[in-house]
Amino acid sequence: MGNHEQKDAFMKKNRRQFIYESFTGLVTMTMGPYVLGQNHVFASRSYDSKPWIELSKAAYLHNALQIGKMVGGKPIIAVLKNNAYGLGDVEVAKILEGSSSIIAVALVKDERAIALRAAGFSKPILLMGDFDSVSANTLLEREITLSIFSKTSFKKINELALGTNKAIKVALYIDTGLGRMGIPFKEAVHIGEEVAKNNRLSITHTFSTLTTPKDFAEQQIKRFEEIIRKLNGKGITTGIKHLAPSLSLLDLPKSHQEAVRPGILLHGSFPLVNRPEAKNYPLQVPYRLKAPIIRLEKLKTGDTIGFSRFYKVEQDEWIATLPLGWADGYDSGAENGAMVLLAGELYPVVNVNASHTNVSLGSKTKIRVGDVATLIGPERPEITPEGFGKLIKGHNYLQINYKESIPKKTYESF
Repeated sequence: MGNHEQKDAFMKKNRRQFIYESFTGLVTMTMGPYVLGQNHVFASRSYDSKPWIELSKAAYLHNALQIGKMVGGKPIIAVLKNNAYGLGDVEVAKILEGSSSIIAVALVKDERAIALRAAGFSKPILLMGDFDSVSANTLLEREITLSIFSKTSFKKINELALGTNKAIKVALYIDTGLGRMGIPFKEAVHIGEEVAKNNRLSITHTFSTLTTPKDFAEQQIKRFEEIIRKLNGKGITTGIKHLAPSLSLLDLPKSHQEAVRPGILLHGSFPLVNRPEAKNYPLQVPYRLKAPIIRLEKLKTGDTIGFSRFYKVEQDEWIATLPLGWADGYDSGAENGAMVLLAGELYPVVNVNASHTNVSLGSKTKIRVGDVATLIGPERPEITPEGFGKLIKGHNYLQINYKESIPKKTYESF
């Protein structure tokens, strides 16, 4: 090696050594595994970088038990539509399978019904919506009950029956006045008669969905019961009869029929606030929405956050960034007063965009990158679904519709 080559090698080695010693010197002067700058904090340890949802098996089973008490022990068909409001229909169904009160689950999408069977769920599954022709044989193989909700859907299922020797379980879905789905009530008896003519079709459910106004819902109940009487009078078996979603279950005992069909009650929320049942039959919040801090910066007075500069910093403060936003199902209204729980303290949400949420930590903080925030959960009244709704002057339904891809973790209890 010549003199110039030796000199270059020496300089490279010293540069590397200088950088290494400078970095290690910086790290050793910091607090624990974190590197502190004047206006920012970043982690030198690994941490989760995405949000997740935690489910409590004990809380879900508690809620099923309480609902059973509300309806005098009537069986429950658990409605897990929209991937159980984003909480995970497979995970929630597998929990509820352990409840003797739950006799079946109901879903709206054919692929979700198939996914439940693939995950090993063994109780009956009612598909309340339509299905793709490519899914038909799989639905039959998995013994999923198909809904007849129109003349077209009846024709589709009738044709499907021609290609099988097995009896197909079907449900008569009757529109008694909601207007969005189901056989028009004036046509229900006729279609029921036509279904009964096909010995490959077995009616295992007859159901409808009630509207909110009590007076009209009572009229719907009368229509439904009249249809049942006429069908039974013709010797047609109508299977399990059910009408009541969560609100009707609470307000109209006549709607209980032979089973009830709660949705949001199972997830620990009443459909309306200040319900007297909340004291007599207290429910538990069975899930937590969590996310780690991925960025922590100290903003100066006058700085702003967001495309529209929604939040303006009044005095120097630390701002944490969480890796979820309204595209993940976290309500954008959270920036109007919602709180998150961090290290045992509540902090205000100040901005929500599609992918991120910002939280104000005040002028001084011990919070660090990688610390985990609970956005929704049972630990404090302010972060329960009801508390969240009150703070943002919204509805608890609005915060419980999370993106399917958010990972789920199931625990025995919280």
